[in-house]
Amino acid sequence: MTRGPKDMIAGCIEQMGTRGCGTCERRDACASIAHGRRGRGASMLRLLFDQIAKAARREVAKKRGGFRHRVEAELEARLGAGPIRLDPVARALGCSRNTLYRRLKAEGVTFEQLLDGLRRRRALKLVRDPALSVKEIGYRLGFSDPAAFSRAVKRWTGKSPRALREAQSG
Repeated sequence: MTRGPKDMIAGCIEQMGTRGCGTCERRDACASIAHGRRGRGASMLRLLFDQIAKAARREVAKKRGGFRHRVEAELEARLGAGPIRLDPVARALGCSRNTLYRRLKAEGVTFEQLLDGLRRRRALKLVRDPALSVKEIGYRLGFSDPAAFSRAVKRWTGKSPRALREAQSG
């Protein structure tokens, strides 16, 4: 059975995303196309393959819930236990610091953005609880001191934590 171009493209995308091209039976044919031995359109074809592969990886990550959600869960578990550092989070997720950065980048976010977003969401919930002081909320979210927490809330909302609390309760 002869495989058509669509089958070849689908197979190549799957192969590039999982095992790489080293073990693929079509690697010689792909290499001749990718390295320009079949005319001027070859470099465009290679670019197209790269773009399709990137888009496919993003879609797979979205459907699986993504690495991002695993990182957020790990960060949430560490809030309030002191400063949150990248290396221990990466170790807990079974990867290196560089892998953590690379996989988050593939999902369009940085470690710092995830941490900041998680803290912001939690702060907006916790500030509604009048039983918690601003100082306590700051420590629960892993801020080094109440002033750092207040600056973050001001950056997120344009208001101080106390003004935010008053606005939400009133």
